[in-house]
Amino acid sequence: MAMFLVMMMMLVADTTTATDMVEETCGRCRRSNPNVNYTLCVASLSSYPGSRAADLRGLALISAMPLRSALAAISSSATDLRDTASPGSPVRSCLDACLGLFRHAALELRSAVAAVESWRYGDARTAMSAAVDAPVTCEDEFKDQAMDPPPAIKDKSNPLFQQGVISLAIISLL
Repeated sequence: MAMFLVMMMMLVADTTTATDMVEETCGRCRRSNPNVNYTLCVASLSSYPGSRAADLRGLALISAMPLRSALAAISSSATDLRDTASPGSPVRSCLDACLGLFRHAALELRSAVAAVESWRYGDARTAMSAAVDAPVTCEDEFKDQAMDPPPAIKDKSNPLFQQGVISLAIISLL
């Protein structure tokens, strides 16, 4: 019975420490970058089972996971919109540019993850920074043509940017 109690206390302490690590990391990110949404940071990191046992480097890798999904979703929306836009139209041109940006962002995201895995944090910051810029640059493509981005793009841009800011902030702590 005593052994069971000791094991339960260790498990609770370990869970508390892991939760504290996520909250502490998100707090540090928020303090270093006011664009970091603390609540989103804690929620997105905590939603991955591995976050409970992760160190800071592990949290940096976990933080890239929602970005993959968000990039795939915004790319899919841009492709659908592009396929229905008139050939040669300004909208189609902007969507083509956005698709190029999103493809490049996906490559940069892979590079950032590989750099974190290889302990090359400067390279990881550079690559993640490039990936984070994609949704903003896409919206700028439309604004440069005096158009509003389509809602399907605009609605996905901010969450993608927010997740990217979180990931970049965590990488910057390494």
